[in-house]
Parts: sequence; C-alpha cells; structure tokens
Amino acid sequence: MGGKELKRYLQQSLRQGPGLEKKPDGNGARMKETINLCTEIMREQKLGQKPQEEPRTGFIQYLSDIFRFEGISILGLQALVLFTVCLKISTIEDIPQYIPVFMPLFVLAAMPVMFRCQYYGMSELEAVTRASGSQILLAKLVLAGAANLVCITVLISFGVHLQDSCREIGRMILYCLVPYLVCMASMLRLIRLRRKENIQICTVLVLGSCLCWGVLAKTMPWLYEASAFGIWIVAFLFFAVFFIKEICFIITTRKEGKIYGIIN
Repeated sequence: MGGKELKRYLQQSLRQGPGLEKKPDGNGARMKETINLCTEIMREQKLGQKPQEEPRTGFIQYLSDIFRFEGISILGLQALVLFTVCLKISTIEDIPQYIPVFMPLFVLAAMPVMFRCQYYGMSELEAVTRASGSQILLAKLVLAGAANLVCITVLISFGVHLQDSCREIGRMILYCLVPYLVCMASMLRLIRLRRKENIQICTVLVLGSCLCWGVLAKTMPWLYEASAFGIWIVAFLFFAVFFIKEICFIITTRKEGKIYGIIN
C-alpha cells in the first residue's frame, strides 16, 4: 500500500473529506499529523528501515507511577490492619503465642490491590500493555511488601514494648514471618495457576490460616516454647524458598515481556 492509498484509506476511516488539509481546527491538525506519521512508517518499512523505538519507562519510574495510583489503597489498608492488630494484642497476655494469628490479615489487606485486575476483568488489557502484567504485579508486590515490612516492624516493636523485654524478639520475628510467607506464597501461586475463583479461594485460605494458627496456639502451646525454635527456622526456610522462587519467576517473565498467570 502506497502513501497516497494509505492517506485515502485513513481519511475514509475517519470520515473526513478530501479537504482535510484546509481545516485549521485542532482536530484536523492532529488527524493530519497521524496520517503523516502512518505514511512515514509505511515508507520506512518499504525501504527496509526499522521504525524508531520509543524509550521504555524504567522500573523505578514505573514503580513511582504505581505508587501514585495505588499508594493510598495499600498504605491505608495496611495502617488500618496494623491499628486493629495492635489494639487486640494490647489485651492479650501471651503476645508471642498469638502473633501468628494476626499476620495473615496483612496479606488480606494487600489482596484488593493484587487482585484488582482479575476482579474488574482487566487481565487481558494488562497483558497487552508495554509494561506487561508481570511488571505491574511486581510493582504492586514491591509496594505491598514494603508496607508489610514496616507494619511487621511496628508490630514487633509494640510487642516488645508491652512485654518490656527483648528476650523473645527473635522468636517474635519468626512468628511474624512464617505465617506471612505461607499466605503470600499461596496468593502468588493462586494468581499464577487459577483461572477463576482465585479471589474467593485466597480469601478463604487467609482467613482459614488465621483460624488454624489460633487453634495451634490453644492446642499446641509447646510449639511456641524455646525448645521448638528449630521447627520455626525450618518452616521459615521452607516457605521462603517457595516465595523467592515465585519472585524470580515474576522477574523472569517481566524481562521476557510475558504475563504472570492466566488471563480470565
């Protein structure tokens, strides 16, 4: 298709007459600019030249853009959960023993942002963007993870303050991280492997995890004694490996420009 034929085709598609160049209005000027650009691309392809590529947005800049749009949702929900958990922990005597019960709630607070595209049926649209769905998910995961890290630090500091002792700070860190990694790794696996109902399944899994840790605190108190410290370390390493593997997979798919998960 030559330049004149392409120009005529675009004019017909845009329902513009042959007097397009004579119209001084802004819309006509923009349409003429688009036609000229398409004509130039066709000419370059005819001559065997590659069109000039636009500079890609760096991940840091993209992360800043995601924070601008999703930052309030992420920080607001995390702050609300942190306030609720701290309020509840202040009324409990055995604080370290019951900390794992509340950790999945921080993952629950991150779910609205992580599953937003699935909820609104926008997975296919994200898949065809220049950033790719993997980069979008990775940026959200970085922001949610940073907010979770701050909340966990504040929660541990609050627990140490209530106990007025730093003797159990190492165990409290493990009690926070193990349930958190279990739920985060499970959520990422659901995003990647499940086609439908992944939001409902993840919600049930997170709330069921809270219930499970509460039952363990009641029925197996020996699990939270110093002698069981090795069990928590093994559990931490086990679930950390799964979580790191998922992160590496997201990074790999981001570099390849692929999506992470199944398009609903």
